[in-house]
Amino acid sequence: MSYIENNLIPGEQIVFRTKKHLIIFLFPAIWLLFCLFVSFYLIGNPVFAWIYWVPWLMALYFWAYVGINYLSSDFAVTNKRVMMREGFFHRHTNETRIAAISQVNVDQSLLGQLLNYGIVSINAFGAYDSFSMLARPFEFQKSVHEQLDKAQASAQNERPHR
Repeated sequence: MSYIENNLIPGEQIVFRTKKHLIIFLFPAIWLLFCLFVSFYLIGNPVFAWIYWVPWLMALYFWAYVGINYLSSDFAVTNKRVMMREGFFHRHTNETRIAAISQVNVDQSLLGQLLNYGIVSINAFGAYDSFSMLARPFEFQKSVHEQLDKAQASAQNERPHR
């Protein structure tokens, strides 16, 4: 089970779920291509032939770090909370009750608009937290707003009428 499922409270249901976007693998892929190019140069040069493995070691580290970051990221909107978690070595989590959220912002670059990823920022009446490279950020934002509307409607129905 994931972090989200392990921390659901009774009666809480996941409405929307997403992860980091696969774009986070772009720089490790570019580094891998760089390693291919540099390896031919290093092996062909007798002075540097003995260190040709260094870029590959860095590539392995880079891929492992980004892969663990991708696998350990989890973002969900439930009927009661927004739950966000990323990172393994340096963990960043946020669990905010729907009723406490005042604003959800999405920031996207041009590439983010084309590939559907962005930075989601949550403002909970003074507390501010953001998470980058989320896949489908506007669907995430829409789900939060839908749950906010449901929470406000149920709060209005529970108020005693005079």
